[in-house]
Amino acid sequence: MDAEQEKPPENERRRGRAHDPEGHRRAVLEAARRLFAAHGYQGVSIRAIAAESGVTPGLVMAYFGSKDGLFRAVVGEGTGVTAHVLDEAGNDPAGLPQALAHSYLDRWDRLSAQDPLAALIRSALNHPPSAEQLAELLERLVTGPLTGVLGESQEARARIGLIRSILFGVIMERYLFAHEPARSVPTAELEPLLTAVLTAAVGGPEAPTAPAPAPARAPTPTPAPAPAPESTPPDYAPATDADTRVFAALTDCAARYRVLIGRVVKRHGIGLAAFEVLAELRRAGAPYRRTMSELAAAGAVRAGGMTQHADRLAGAGLIERERDDRDRRVVWLRLTPAGRDLVDRVAEERRAGERELLDRLRPDERRRLDVLLGALGRTLAEPTDAG
Repeated sequence: MDAEQEKPPENERRRGRAHDPEGHRRAVLEAARRLFAAHGYQGVSIRAIAAESGVTPGLVMAYFGSKDGLFRAVVGEGTGVTAHVLDEAGNDPAGLPQALAHSYLDRWDRLSAQDPLAALIRSALNHPPSAEQLAELLERLVTGPLTGVLGESQEARARIGLIRSILFGVIMERYLFAHEPARSVPTAELEPLLTAVLTAAVGGPEAPTAPAPAPARAPTPTPAPAPAPESTPPDYAPATDADTRVFAALTDCAARYRVLIGRVVKRHGIGLAAFEVLAELRRAGAPYRRTMSELAAAGAVRAGGMTQHADRLAGAGLIERERDDRDRRVVWLRLTPAGRDLVDRVAEERRAGERELLDRLRPDERRRLDVLLGALGRTLAEPTDAG
């Protein structure tokens, strides 16, 4: 019997492969990890991943549902606040700072610079769809698990936002940008310092509500008696802590709101930054046009990215370029009827989402929020004495 006769029929070979679904799944994940790291999210197709892993595109879709689902599986493995981190912390806020510091430093010390997560973070800096995808991953892999430990109160949400900012800052400074001195600090020295910072962010029983007495402070002629455990701490302590909580909460709310709007806009095939260009043109009123410098000055998008957004929007038929009749050097961007229709449809969907969010507040809470945010806005608009 020759070699060709010894081979099993093709259909039998296929049935044999089908009996190892877990092996195929691992092969797809490994192939996807290599390709995403080498070419980025946008540069990789399901067909290429299937060919690299030796399976069919349909099988990849059956396992992960979509390229986005596959990417999430690749990036999510061992990423964020994993079950291992929570077990190490004993699902207790008191153990969370050390577990987080150790886990993040250990993982990123070993992580390849070409890891898909590192590639996603880099691309998120100037690619709105990547930024939205990163925000969703952080919400699922970091905010979700931390909420299970710290709770869902307003203060807990502010603390989670602060924890995320600390960890993300370390990743950016130490590993992605490799800035000094963060890059060169030995892990053994950095870990206890990061633990101390995270302990302050987490709070809990070990974090005193009043500051400890400061021996270096100059004595006053008539020192006040030490406050009782239940009394109000010195004026500067709650003010500083309250200020931190307020602006951490505002920052977190703004980030969550941008993610919400980004999801609405994404359903219409454009990114959030591009939509803000369209929205600014709509706000300009008839004939719905502005120059690129006017759009940049209004904060619609950074000046460096304006031409790229204008090219894409013009290609989609959402805006048109017009030369000024009196000065041919001036180019106007004008919203087309299709662009106005898109802005209006997105605005209605956004308002529906906003109403749904605000409906969870009582009428009196909504009124207080409106008044307080208005007062803060006026305060921020006032000139300061600084500088």
